Amino acid sequence: MIILSRILLALGGLLFLVVGGGLWFNTIEAASNLGLLEVAALGKGTIRADIGGFFIGGAILQLLAAVQMKPGLLWPVQLLILLAFTGRCLTLVLDGPVAAGVLSMAIELILLGLIAWCKRLWASAPA
Repeated sequence: MIILSRILLALGGLLFLVVGGGLWFNTIEAASNLGLLEVAALGKGTIRADIGGFFIGGAILQLLAAVQMKPGLLWPVQLLILLAFTGRCLTLVLDGPVAAGVLSMAIELILLGLIAWCKRLWASAPA
């Protein structure tokens, strides 16, 4: 189970890396895939810094945690995903399911569950 948890967490990290890399290096197309249309010049920097940085940072922490099996590296990722999910819940209430991105919400819930499972499993694993 330890190996499976590390592989699944690394896959989550790779997902974040792909999304973040797309936002950094293919900004306009990646942003339009997220529903952000008509991005001004300043918006490109905001997308790369704020959204891309979120994903790249999460990727680094998940990959490091998977390689080193250190559950302490996962709490910042867990917090950020939880905050993103909370924002989606607010959007769901205010604007409906299409605006909230129900598929993204499902992915966030899966990642939150995966991270919680890894933290619990690794804490009980022999050192």
